[in-house]
Amino acid sequence: MNESECNALVESLNWSKVESIAALLGLFSIDIIVIAGNTMVIMAVYYTSKLRSVTNLFIVSLAVADLLVGLAVLPFSAVWEVFKACIRVSKIEQLSTVSQPDHKY
Repeated sequence: MNESECNALVESLNWSKVESIAALLGLFSIDIIVIAGNTMVIMAVYYTSKLRSVTNLFIVSLAVADLLVGLAVLPFSAVWEVFKACIRVSKIEQLSTVSQPDHKY
């Protein structure tokens, strides 16, 4: 997909539908809760020596995995669920491609 096709696809997304914006805000609020909750679990075990047991270290490893999902997966899946458009990032600093699938669900 070239740059002009990408720009046309971004412009074709309907940002004016209240339902889409409400769904996106709801999904992003869940993402923020996931990130904040797992960060608090990690910080609690890190700063409180009484919480450093083998069981709690297992909980921390699960919190780290869940935190990575909240940071790397949930924002993109929220955009996919609302707009059925996939954002692909080729460089860390810039979005390179936004594409929609050819098939309908």
